[in-house]
Amino acid sequence: MAWDLHDYRLVTASAYPGMMAPLTEHPSCVCVLSGDTDADLPGTRALSLENLDGVRRRWRFGDVARLADFVPKVLAEAPADDRPILLVPPRASTAWEAAAAAWPGRVRLAAGPMDVVERLAEDKVYIRQALQGLGVPVPEALTLDRDELDFSGVARRLDAPFIAQTPNGAGGQGTYLVRDAAELAAARHAHPHVTRWLLSRYAGDVTINVAGVVHADGVRLLPASLQISGIAQLGYAFGGYCGSDFAVPRIDPGALAQAYLHTERIGQWLATQGHRGLFGADIAVSGGDVAFLEVNPRIQGSSWLLSRLQERHGLNPCLHQHLQALLGEPLDPADALRPVLPTAGSHLLVRWTGQAGVVRSVPRPDSYAGVQVTGLPARGVTLLPGAIMARLESTASLSEPDGRGLLPATAALVGALTDAVAVEPLR
Repeated sequence: MAWDLHDYRLVTASAYPGMMAPLTEHPSCVCVLSGDTDADLPGTRALSLENLDGVRRRWRFGDVARLADFVPKVLAEAPADDRPILLVPPRASTAWEAAAAAWPGRVRLAAGPMDVVERLAEDKVYIRQALQGLGVPVPEALTLDRDELDFSGVARRLDAPFIAQTPNGAGGQGTYLVRDAAELAAARHAHPHVTRWLLSRYAGDVTINVAGVVHADGVRLLPASLQISGIAQLGYAFGGYCGSDFAVPRIDPGALAQAYLHTERIGQWLATQGHRGLFGADIAVSGGDVAFLEVNPRIQGSSWLLSRLQERHGLNPCLHQHLQALLGEPLDPADALRPVLPTAGSHLLVRWTGQAGVVRSVPRPDSYAGVQVTGLPARGVTLLPGAIMARLESTASLSEPDGRGLLPATAALVGALTDAVAVEPLR
């Protein structure tokens, strides 16, 4: 294979260091930019917003981009190295494009072009219309202006409960299950600057994700995962992404086959739009029916876990495949086969639901009955509601089969971890 990651100096950027594993642990990695600080990466410079600000909160794409300004200093202090820099953020942004242009040396941004990414990532209405045009099944939906939102009118068309979404939310943010007029009014009030809303028929309790990698000459599908979402004990409202489970989803085999078939069609369409690299489709499943909810043209929240599972079995990790596609490497014919994952694994993100305060004590990071706990905040950090408090990883399932509740042992562990984090309230 012509491509070799050792030919580059690697700089990654993400909400937390583990989101870019195993790239962050590759010998070529020289700098890790992140929101949280919680990884021991020998020989690699780590810059985090948590260290800079003394605060851990829920980081957005734009937050992490602040760290780009510090990279020239890091590179200037690093040993002489004439390899080009490969900058890997979760997705493209104007901040990363500007940073890549300004840094010393040869820098290549490993992300799709902004004019492609913005349209695909920032407008759910556009994506739904595009999917319909491709013949991909989607929920029945309405697009309404803010002043047209009327519960009774929408319920007559879509039944109740229905889903209300802002066009550009990510990770379940801006997504609401609406059962009555008061809930629709509350969603509208929470987003005073949103002028256009997507209203959809509720399509099912189970949601899966099928991801893929778009190369110039083809699409490589990846194994499906169960989406774990909306679990209050983990700090999430309805639709909020909590984690993933790569055990084969317990759904109708015909529905799973349809999910793969249509995801491949979407990948082929993304290729015509100029997208390269990872993408993922969130799909609601009800019996033998599937409904595609959205498409994310970027690294997924579960990409690191899938990469780990693939690596353990000598397979090419999907984050490596992502970089290969962005660098123009052709699709390996063996990778075009139907995805098979010889092992299972799951992970959860636990967010802090207590009041803001300074962390005074945390439990010792360890493995609890086969569950690895990482990502705990450091003592002295100000912890804000919504920030990641811990990450859980296991080779077994951590949630109920529908992804809407925790298994009893997982619930007990989350409760114990939360109770063990002592926070002194801010004054």
